[in-house]
Amino acid sequence: MIRHIWLPGFIWLVLFWSPSFAQQSTNTGAQISALETEMNAAIQQVEKIVNQTVPAYRRTAGMHVSVFTPGWFHEGANKPEFSTVDVRASQETPYDKYEYVSSDLNTGLAFIGRQLEFNANTKYFYKNRSVPKKKLTEAEMVEINRLYRIIGKCEQEIGRIKNPQSVASGGTENTEASAAPAKATRLLNPYAGGAVLAVALLILFLMRRRNR
Repeated sequence: MIRHIWLPGFIWLVLFWSPSFAQQSTNTGAQISALETEMNAAIQQVEKIVNQTVPAYRRTAGMHVSVFTPGWFHEGANKPEFSTVDVRASQETPYDKYEYVSSDLNTGLAFIGRQLEFNANTKYFYKNRSVPKKKLTEAEMVEINRLYRIIGKCEQEIGRIKNPQSVASGGTENTEASAAPAKATRLLNPYAGGAVLAVALLILFLMRRRNR
């Protein structure tokens, strides 16, 4: 009785734990790891550009300082559309009209208004929100756009690897054809699978003869 219970499970284990199956899992993990490394490197570069230090000056009696309250920024931030957004189009310079600006978070300090900006499509990466953000140059914004494309590409590739069925069925005319590659990756190598199946059947045949 015990042999009849564990034998089917053993056969399934032999069938699916083949070298091709193990190799596929290893390759998938390596691909995801490489993509995450590339994406995180791009994110770090974006954060470095966006969070550059802005010169601060000690307030004196002769300064004309406009104070913003509460703080510099509202809570939260929308995640940018990394694959398509152009951060140059969303750059705002509301501080240009003021010689000096400050906030209730920066008592005793002032910043030059024309050196500052706000951008809804880089706010996602603001680290220290108690200080204003430097006005980015054209070249810096172009570089952020380039880095965003890398982030977007990596996100899409990771999603495709982790959930190939979802990607294959999204927006294609021939669903069966587009899903076929995803299904094929889950099958055994035909040669390795055939050999393993033959061994499993032989074991099953011998076990049955022994029980007669």
